[in-house]
Amino acid sequence: KIYQRFQFVFSFRFRDLNSIKSRVTLKELILEQYPYFGNSLGKLWKNPAELLFIFDGLDEFNGRIDFADSRRDTEPKHQCPDPEWWCEVSDIVYSLIQHKLLPGCSV
Repeated sequence: KIYQRFQFVFSFRFRDLNSIKSRVTLKELILEQYPYFGNSLGKLWKNPAELLFIFDGLDEFNGRIDFADSRRDTEPKHQCPDPEWWCEVSDIVYSLIQHKLLPGCSV
């Protein structure tokens, strides 16, 4: 077991995420690549420290993730605080990294 600290490791390629042109939920993103999780995702959200999200190929991402934009903390349209909220892919990734979405998870 490479990542013994984590119960689940979710890997996404930005090249694949580029094809998503509408708002989506983190739940949908996961189920699209990992359909066998089905109805068990609700249990996973309860222990985010056991989750690792890997995003490969940031340099290939067509969306915009502005880590230097200090206003992002106060503009709710740029945050995605819940795995079942409809958000832009860039806002889901940003919210995971900033621990606004699933606080305690690793990215």
